[in-house]
Amino acid sequence: MDDNINIETTIDEEQDTCLCKVIKCLSNNCTGPTGPTGPTGPQGPCGCTGCTGPQGATGPQGKTGENGATGIAGPTGPQGATGATGPTGPAGDSSVLDSFAMVHDETNSTVPNNNPLLFQTTNLSKKITYNSATGDFYIPEKGTYIIHWWANVKNKNTKYSDCEPRPLSIEFHQFWPNDVLIAHSSTHNKLTCCDTGTINGNAIFDALPGASYRFINASGIDFDLVPNDLYSACVSITKIN
Repeated sequence: MDDNINIETTIDEEQDTCLCKVIKCLSNNCTGPTGPTGPTGPQGPCGCTGCTGPQGATGPQGKTGENGATGIAGPTGPQGATGATGPTGPAGDSSVLDSFAMVHDETNSTVPNNNPLLFQTTNLSKKITYNSATGDFYIPEKGTYIIHWWANVKNKNTKYSDCEPRPLSIEFHQFWPNDVLIAHSSTHNKLTCCDTGTINGNAIFDALPGASYRFINASGIDFDLVPNDLYSACVSITKIN
């Protein structure tokens, strides 16, 4: 019994002595030599990706800078030299549009068949002249002319046995130096005895220098020139080339 007590006492003393050594060693920061590095352990599983944090508030926009003041305009450069004068163009033809005439009639007069119409009033004329006694237009210059005419006419046929409706007509002729028909015009509708109508016409023709021209009643019967409001007939002629 005493032997056992001694053995236990001895063991307890040894354990106390060892514990004291450990405490003493720790209190004196006593570290033993580092042992060899152990083998690397297996890689652990990947962790979950963390949640994305909330987006921060957008900051206020900065102020736009003011435009700088406009600079002073630079001085105007010197004027360039004047270019050379171009050549003078050809002179215009002074003979064009300076030869014309206009005549009219206001009478209530009879024009026998195949006779010239006699217009009593000359409104204006330059170079072209008109003879109201013969009905002739005299053109002094060679060239191209345009002529317009109208006449308000009345069927003068009083033979009731021959009162068949017919058109009344006017022809424009070169009279001198020889007779040449230039244009023919007539009423739009056939006229019976005592009916009236208007004859309109126009022509462009080449004139001989010094030639004369006249209008002829080509109806086959006499007709009257009859005023329509004021004029009974009117003619205008102009050189165009």
